[in-house]
Parts: sequence; C-alpha cells; structure tokens
Amino acid sequence: MKQSGKSHFWKQDILKLHLNQPYGELEEELDMDFLLDKYYNFPNEAIYVIDCKQGLLEPLSENFFKIIGIDRHNKNDLMLLYDHVDDGNHKALHHWVKTNLVTAFDESQGIQTEKDVFKCLYKTIDDRILMKSTTPLVYDLAGTLRYSLGKLTDMTGLVAFEHFGYQYDGPSKSRYYTLYNEGLSNDCILTKREQEILILIREGFTSAVIGSKLFISSHTVDTHRRNIIEKMETKSAMEAYRKCKNLGWL
Repeated sequence: MKQSGKSHFWKQDILKLHLNQPYGELEEELDMDFLLDKYYNFPNEAIYVIDCKQGLLEPLSENFFKIIGIDRHNKNDLMLLYDHVDDGNHKALHHWVKTNLVTAFDESQGIQTEKDVFKCLYKTIDDRILMKSTTPLVYDLAGTLRYSLGKLTDMTGLVAFEHFGYQYDGPSKSRYYTLYNEGLSNDCILTKREQEILILIREGFTSAVIGSKLFISSHTVDTHRRNIIEKMETKSAMEAYRKCKNLGWL
C-alpha cells in the first residue's frame, strides 16, 4: 500500500512513543484467556491488546483483520491500526492518539484502568466508518503504561459520518477534554476568531446572530467567512468546517 511521507512519519512517531518509555517490572503477567472471557465482542467488533514496551499488537478477536480490512504477514504490527485509515483523517487521528498516549503513559496523570475510555470515529480507506475505543489496562511497577486494551467497532450504516470525531468517557473525562483541547489547534492556519465563527456557522447561526454573539458586525462576520473559505481552499464554510475537523483543528 502506498503511503505518503507524512503519514509514514507520524506512524513511526507513535511507535517510538511506545518504545521510548521508562518501563519497569510487572507485578504479574497479563492473562489473555481471561481477557477473552471478560470482553466478549459482537460480530461487528474486534478486541486487541497493545504491548506498549514491545510496540506490538495482539489481536484477541478472530475477525480483527476483517474489521480493519487489512491482512499481512506480520500480524502483530502496530501499524495495522493506522494503515487502514483514510488519508483525510490521518492528521486528526495522529493528534488524538499521541495526545492520549502522552497522558496515559504516566500513571501519575490519574487515568483509571478499564474505566477511563478514549473513543474516536474515523473513515477507512475503503469508505467504512470505524469507532476506536481504548483504555489503559496494566501499569508496571515504575508507573508506566505497559498494556492497553482496544476495540474497533464497524459503524458503517449505523451512523452518519461528516468528519473525524472523538469522545472521552469515564471518571476523568472532563480533565482529559481540557488536556486534549489545549494542544488541538497549534497547527491551525485559522485565527481564534475565525475558529469561533466557523463553529457558530456549524451550529446554524446567521451572520447577524453570530455578530451579535461576538459583538461584531454581520459585515465583519461575512468577511471572516470569505477568509476562512479562501484559507481552507473550499467552496463553502461548512466544507471548511469538516476539513478543519478532519485535520484535528477544531
């Protein structure tokens, strides 16, 4: 499969993030058979475990390769989780995965294993819609995440897809929304004001209402709208919104 240089770089970046951690000893080894019994999956779902220290994938479901739509000789390749992702969702997924990993690797961040869950919705290269759910599973004695548990759910035909989406569930969700959003728009070419206006446009407000909310004129809103469309190289503000979401900027 042909990969762009940028997508190849960020996938290697994710792998290095797994490998370059201060791992310690485990209190006890992970019982894969126990996990299989505990986490029953439906036909449209696939369960897997990541061995963070080794940077390896361990599929627990027989239908794992069917769900991702890829099968290859190296069935423990961590990159299988990313090679099936549509090009338009690569950047947003990179930011999502990396931000969550940086947070989750350090036990002092307060994530609760098997309770705090990170979810995202994305499109595959064969136009299916998958939901990726992950949770920390085991921390070692050094307080470093050693194993994580993931589930891929094929949502094709069950939900409408406009752009990359994400959600946090669990006792720490408010904190992690804040941590994620802090670094979300670092690469965004839109100004803060343009981002605000684009979000309000998505909510269906007219230029007059947006102007009233932001204490600017409707003419100024229309100027921002034209600038957004030009910067994002789209035909409409709604198309610009979807593009920004897929880039991980909103």
